[in-house]
Amino acid sequence: MEKALCPLNSINLGHNGYRTEQILWNMQNGELDFKQAPEVVMLLIGTNNADDRNFKRVHTAEQIFAGTKAIVETIRKCHPETRILALRIFPRGGDNERGVSPPSFNSSPRCIETCRRAGELTSQLADGEKVFWLDVNHVFLRTDGTINADLMWDLLHPSPAGAEAWAKAVMPTLRNLLKDKPRPATHPKATDPRPKSDK
Repeated sequence: MEKALCPLNSINLGHNGYRTEQILWNMQNGELDFKQAPEVVMLLIGTNNADDRNFKRVHTAEQIFAGTKAIVETIRKCHPETRILALRIFPRGGDNERGVSPPSFNSSPRCIETCRRAGELTSQLADGEKVFWLDVNHVFLRTDGTINADLMWDLLHPSPAGAEAWAKAVMPTLRNLLKDKPRPATHPKATDPRPKSDK
């Protein structure tokens, strides 16, 4: 991913294991203090907030949405001219799936459903002017809705091939945003064949 974005003069502010509240704290405490405002920010956050197997405290989909909204609002306040591309939270593999690179991050049904719902809610952040939303989750899924482990080795993090597929999926939108070309506020959601939880 970094290889693909490097020619765009990008900077990576992502942190392993971070949640919405930690990213928000960073941004409120100097991480956005750029002399020159970034043209575009690509935001992907929230999966760790739902991870009930690796974190003692988890959040609801609505709370994850609220945290993501606070991050977007903080960016907008610091850099009002910056365009923001919010990505739908990536899919996670369940207990019936197997990764190819241990340890695998098999997620609970509750976690998977929370991420699915939070991902849908984040589409509401798009305004078609400065904030945009994109769903690229189909890149990581097989036709039956399970994770393609070649692209997500541990059922959560993109492999090198997955990162390349991710970059390919977002690059047209990023380039259009950088050139300030007209584009829809939200892109159509990819068909997700996984059944929705009724819980």
